Amino acid sequence: MPTNLPGEWYALEKEYREEKNLEKKIELLKRLIGATPKHKGTENLLADLRRKLSKLEEQLEKRSKKSGKKHITIKKNADILVAIIGFTQSGKSTLLNALTNARLEVGNQPYTTKEPTTGVCEFESVLIQFVEIPSFFLPRHMSIAHIADVILILASTKEEEENLIEIIKNHRIEKNIITWQRGNNNYEELLKRIISASCVIRVFTKPIGKPVEDRAIVLKNGSTLQDMIKKINSKWLETFKFARVFDNSSFSGRRVGLNYILKDKDVIEPV
Repeated sequence: MPTNLPGEWYALEKEYREEKNLEKKIELLKRLIGATPKHKGTENLLADLRRKLSKLEEQLEKRSKKSGKKHITIKKNADILVAIIGFTQSGKSTLLNALTNARLEVGNQPYTTKEPTTGVCEFESVLIQFVEIPSFFLPRHMSIAHIADVILILASTKEEEENLIEIIKNHRIEKNIITWQRGNNNYEELLKRIISASCVIRVFTKPIGKPVEDRAIVLKNGSTLQDMIKKINSKWLETFKFARVFDNSSFSGRRVGLNYILKDKDVIEPV
């Protein structure tokens, strides 16, 4: 074993060895892996720790299957889907309650949330759906993160953040990640960061002679006018001639065709 491990490593390792609860043991082992320096001298140690982690996760997964819990599926009911990931008691349920219509139990005991839970909020004409991932980080739970648009990490320290990022990488999840500190109540800033990280644009329609619609059409960045029409009413393509786009440029109100690349907050008037 390498001799240059920090003192906190040995304290974590002792706590891990003495822990009997499977969920807590898995969490401690993940923290232990995160606390292990990454260099040539620790390669074998890290490989051994990751093998142990894999075995413990398999045990937990088998236990969940025996209890009758099936593969988890979450239906996307909003423009943006955000997976909230954090260690137990990191404030995931509290954040979900504050931002959405969810009403989750918030307890002092660890692992209050046993299964993924979801809630939706509207911000700046965009519907954002949040899913809290339980801190067990089981494959059947983490599969939800694979379909999310953004991963929201809740971490109190840089070490926690690094550990959670490593967990995400170990599950082969490649998504834009936002880190949020526990206790930060500037939710407007958080929601703006989520919209930015999701790489979407908001486009509004304006029927001729009528006000601009309140509800935005949310599309991926780089979408064209044709993409927008296909999303809202593909029959419009059969009679399409042109549309007018209103924006903050000096050419506001100009005619555009199907190949026009939309910008955030464009207003489109069909003709």
